[in-house]
Amino acid sequence: MKSLLKIYQSHKKALLVLFATWGLYFFLVFIRMIAYKPDGLYVGHKNVWGDWALHIGMVSIFAHKDPQYWFAYHPVYAGGKLTYPFLVNFISGMLVRVGFSMDMAFIIPSLIYVFFLLTGMYALFYIVLKSKKQTLVAISIFFLSAGLGFINFLKDFSKNPSLKMLLYPEQEYSNAIPYEVYSGNFVVGMLIPQRAFLLGMAISLWIMTGLVYILLNRKQAIGNRRILLVLGTLAGLLPIIHIHSFIVIIVVTGSLCLISYERWKELLFYAVPAAIISISLYLMFISGGIENPQFFQWLPGWTSTGGLIGWLKMWIQLWGIMLPIAVFGFFLLRKQPLIIKTFFFSFFLLFILANFFLFQPMRFDNTKIFMWAYLGFSGLAAVTLSWGWRRGGRTFSRFDVVLIAIVLTFTGSLELIRLQRIDRNQVQLANAEDIKLGAEIREKTDPLAIFLTSTDHNHPVMMWGARSILMGYPGWVFTYGFLYQQREKDIAVMFKGGAEAEKLLNQYKISYVAIGPGELKNLQANESYYAQNYPVAIQNQNYRIYDVRKLGLNSNGEQQLNARGKDWRGNY
Repeated sequence: MKSLLKIYQSHKKALLVLFATWGLYFFLVFIRMIAYKPDGLYVGHKNVWGDWALHIGMVSIFAHKDPQYWFAYHPVYAGGKLTYPFLVNFISGMLVRVGFSMDMAFIIPSLIYVFFLLTGMYALFYIVLKSKKQTLVAISIFFLSAGLGFINFLKDFSKNPSLKMLLYPEQEYSNAIPYEVYSGNFVVGMLIPQRAFLLGMAISLWIMTGLVYILLNRKQAIGNRRILLVLGTLAGLLPIIHIHSFIVIIVVTGSLCLISYERWKELLFYAVPAAIISISLYLMFISGGIENPQFFQWLPGWTSTGGLIGWLKMWIQLWGIMLPIAVFGFFLLRKQPLIIKTFFFSFFLLFILANFFLFQPMRFDNTKIFMWAYLGFSGLAAVTLSWGWRRGGRTFSRFDVVLIAIVLTFTGSLELIRLQRIDRNQVQLANAEDIKLGAEIREKTDPLAIFLTSTDHNHPVMMWGARSILMGYPGWVFTYGFLYQQREKDIAVMFKGGAEAEKLLNQYKISYVAIGPGELKNLQANESYYAQNYPVAIQNQNYRIYDVRKLGLNSNGEQQLNARGKDWRGNY
């Protein structure tokens, strides 16, 4: 305890600076990112609007269903295995279960994770850089990540200079759509909207911190083994926390263990629990759940075209001068211990792997690996800037150092200015009527009932009803490795009604058909067919939920049964 207190006293000022800057920024963003209003639930950014609908759907499952049904199906693909790392949503689900509102169940854990992340980043960078100033610089470079998009901003600003444009840049200048990068800033594109990433990165940072610290300390002790057991356990849990962070931990800690082979007996306390737990979780929650044989692919050059020149052009646009700055920083560490050099080299290895292999069908998802590479490169950039500042006037001036820092962070600064303008970015994720509809669905339908719905990403049956839908947003279904193309065609046929629709309803064991704005607009649902043949089980001003387990009335006024038979309570 005295040792920890001494460490805290030594780093108190630096941590205070970190929390008063980045801690305050994230606090102000997260507490406003999701909120209930009288007419529904709102979120504070389009990326959050795109991602958190699925997270709310998963949270609803853990919050409102019996444990026996938690892993019965994938939220956006009926009959599919829940392969998504679920722990972050399980935690929020438990908070809702004990009485927290949905918005608080998202905000409170996110704040805890982000401060866990900040302290982990500080501890890791300080251990490898041995400088508080370099550590703070490295963290800031990482959060302000992006490429040369600021050049376009300066062009636009020169044409129409105004304070308004400085306070809210009118476009996202880090986007690189030709390369399938929809946000070059990792806070905007990853850490805020992708909840699993925030928790996964925070835990992974502490795993790296503990392992690097032990490997730098040649003294072997019982305490080290206990720490390694904890680190191995955390690493083993990553498949249900964040799979890309798990890949990163394999590469980074694997490299560190490999060059520390002489301490193999001690490192077994890390490797064995990590392997046993992760393999067990993989077999339990992931194995057999991916249908697409091309889920993992060889993709040299990632999204670039035009050979080596095209590849270099892509990375200059995406990351500006980061790569040469990082390479130079690595060169400056040539006299550092092998553990430090291996640690930073592993991030180059991640960068290389993600440039040759696609780890998930959607190409943008490789940025989750590149984000980790950028983290390591941020530390190396801080080394380069520190070296340049100390040598100011000899090799180049301190003005040059400031200019390099601006080039590295200008675009990211623009993106974070936009992000915190919740007043300009807020969008409704769900209206109040559909939230109530979800509660009624949970109350009146079988927990395993399958619903035919449109493929809207924020459909209330998936989000609030906590029920299995035949298929959700195709982008997600594709990303999770399901072969969905035939099912997508069949959904259109079923909404048209008729004999062919009846066959498919039976084939997919559909219990209810939801018809609302998405079904009518995007799928041209033939509601008159369902209204004439099936009773309405639940409805509000937006949706009618048709019970298709039974056909319409026969000539004697009796309910006809179809192949789907009994209802969930066992009644015909």
